[in-house]
Amino acid sequence: MDSDEYLFLEEDDSPTDELVEEEGWKVLIVDDDEEVHRLTRLVLRDFLYQNRRLTFLSAHSGAEGEAVLRANSDVAVAFLDVVMETEDAGLRLARTIREEMGNAKIRLVLRTGQPGQAPEQEIILRYDINDYRSKTELTEARLVSTLVSSLRAYQQVDALEREWRVLAEAKEALEERVAERTRELRESEHRLRSILDASLLPILVASEGGDAVYFMNDRTGELLGLSQAEAQSQGLSAIWVDPRDGDRVLRMARERGRIPDWECRMRGAREREFWALVSAIHMTYEGKPSVFLSFNDISARKVMEEDLKRLALTDPLTGAGNRRMLLDRGGEEVRRARREGAVLTAIMVDLDHFKSVNDTLGHAAGDEILKGIASTASGLLRDVDIFARMGGEEFAVLLPSTTLSEGASVAERIRESCANKVFAGLGVDKPLTVTVSLGVASLDLADGGVEDLLIRADSALYRAKSGGRNRVEVQNSTD
Repeated sequence: MDSDEYLFLEEDDSPTDELVEEEGWKVLIVDDDEEVHRLTRLVLRDFLYQNRRLTFLSAHSGAEGEAVLRANSDVAVAFLDVVMETEDAGLRLARTIREEMGNAKIRLVLRTGQPGQAPEQEIILRYDINDYRSKTELTEARLVSTLVSSLRAYQQVDALEREWRVLAEAKEALEERVAERTRELRESEHRLRSILDASLLPILVASEGGDAVYFMNDRTGELLGLSQAEAQSQGLSAIWVDPRDGDRVLRMARERGRIPDWECRMRGAREREFWALVSAIHMTYEGKPSVFLSFNDISARKVMEEDLKRLALTDPLTGAGNRRMLLDRGGEEVRRARREGAVLTAIMVDLDHFKSVNDTLGHAAGDEILKGIASTASGLLRDVDIFARMGGEEFAVLLPSTTLSEGASVAERIRESCANKVFAGLGVDKPLTVTVSLGVASLDLADGGVEDLLIRADSALYRAKSGGRNRVEVQNSTD
């Protein structure tokens, strides 16, 4: 299994001897709500990462969490509730972990039931907090994605610390012997380079300003497509897609001494761009202020995260957006319209007599009709328009910068195109046509948000249904 892979066992799967003998990843849940403990364990009970299960530890306050951590120095990930015995108990525990306990390896994920309690960016950076989520955001998919990212970061920090200890010990030995035996020093330096070259992680040592590269192992050259000579002449400027990322990494390494992980885009071999997780340590190399950099390609993980985001906002049957997407983007459009004094129009679309189609032809035929209507309607819209399935046979359209009369014209085109669409091969002798009813409304000063706008468009849709179907009705602000 690749190091990025994880899986869930089915209930009837029998784990291998290797899984039984391997100690689980320790995950600490610090939350004063017992239901959060239960649900987190339930969602992750069959989770595996690199053939290892999870071992859960629980605490119900910041003080209990500190006691558990002092007794278990090998906890990999801690989910911390922000608000427990105090309003900032979770943040206090994060500070204790990093500053008093000196634990830099454990990955911290803050959770809160009160989104307004979000910590400032400075606090997130200072205490090396991996993620911050509202409890309502932590769906199964996001919880799993967050846990995988945190375990991977934990492994990399652990690997970097081991590499750094080897490097520091070797460097100390070399400095003690340099005045005595130059030849032995050179041999030791050669051995050190061999150790770094054998590392599975891409590693390089550069000047603290990034204008010179002093050392680069083979894995780095393969990933970046650079020779040692090219790296020495070009420095680090050519490896960042956005040079500002390189400036930030080097600056933070100088100011803070180390950066456990930083996500950014880098340039690789054969002009390939990839997402990288970068760690940096400020150090002295051959008597010069330097930065020790290690990074890994996380492009596959980023693709997975984007896929999860897309799936969370898409109706799986029709490919249209779902209700959540409509409300999220619709809220943004309402705020933009208020801010810029622009117009915004909504259309509600509902298939006529769809229940009888399902009852007569079956749900498979009904699904094909829903997909066909969605494709027809979305094909008439602009890129800036928002199209979503609200549920069942009902769809919604948001038209930015579109007046009520223009929206009514769009609705009429949708009605006419849907009525002219012919469905064949649905289990009936002759081709089938369906019609839709539509309601149109524009944003009004009295609307509190996108929900109010959709309610008024739905009211016009109800009139279209009552008036005979296969028609467009407009809801004026005075209706």
